[in-house]
Amino acid sequence: MKKKNNQFSPPCDDCGGRCCQYTAIEIDRPTSKTDYDNIRWYLCHKNVHVFIDHDRKWHVEFRSPCDNLGPDYRCAIYDMRPHICRNHGNLEEECEYFDSPYLHYFHTRVEFEDYLKKRGIDWRFKKKKPR
Repeated sequence: MKKKNNQFSPPCDDCGGRCCQYTAIEIDRPTSKTDYDNIRWYLCHKNVHVFIDHDRKWHVEFRSPCDNLGPDYRCAIYDMRPHICRNHGNLEEECEYFDSPYLHYFHTRVEFEDYLKKRGIDWRFKKKKPR
């Protein structure tokens, strides 16, 4: 950890741009069968994952590196980077180099279904009886 004027400075030289390898959007915590089914659908797509962070907030994650990440894993537009980039990981406890942002991480639909099963959550819709 580097310190400048007693402030945290992320170790970007050593990191490999972990925070620049994906985009994550916060979603509502699932509470219904439709919500669980939507998450199952997200996880059926290539390079799409779902995670719960340490604050128990839910996110859908798109594994797609930033177009401005250079071959050295440094930001090629650092002085003009978006504000969200400027504010991300500016505290040691938020920097992904030191700790994973994930409490639970789901790569696949099956992993998510196993998670629900272990928690006793009934996520399946009942099959309609034929007429």
